[in-house]
Amino acid sequence: MVDAPLYKQRHTYTRELPDVDLHGNHKLHVVCTSKGEDVDKMLSTFRRKLDGMPVKLVGVDVEYRHYVKPHPMELDKFLMNDEYTFVGFAIEGDKNKMKVSGFEINSDNYIDIQVEWRDPYNKKKFDSLADVADRMIDIHYHDMKKKLTARRTILCGDFSRCQKSLSSMQQ
Repeated sequence: MVDAPLYKQRHTYTRELPDVDLHGNHKLHVVCTSKGEDVDKMLSTFRRKLDGMPVKLVGVDVEYRHYVKPHPMELDKFLMNDEYTFVGFAIEGDKNKMKVSGFEINSDNYIDIQVEWRDPYNKKKFDSLADVADRMIDIHYHDMKKKLTARRTILCGDFSRCQKSLSSMQQ
């Protein structure tokens, strides 16, 4: 995960969570940074870890990115590389936000989870991420949106608080 500085933000930061457990099946390596040089390091590590894998899926989620120039050139190459398939929820919105900042995902290599794994029996126009997680991951996530209060959402800007908040939610 790469995060650019917000408008008029004067501090730089890098926060890293190296072993986020995903239901005991997988480990995620999450990096949130405002420093472009950390992006190149992260992509290098990412390529090395995925090198021998036949299927290379990369999760994409863009909340907001203030345009900052210059942006890391390695990121441009990575996003256009046809070896990787980018996966996101309502990924069209993410692609549009990235395009405004001068980034583009290879248009032939992306999967929109909201479209691909849609519940045919759901009467809603679009499934929410909680709906998909409920079916694909674990029934425990069905009421996940109800358990996240506004205060917990705000606290998630600080990863240590977010981890505590999420662990208390699971109890």
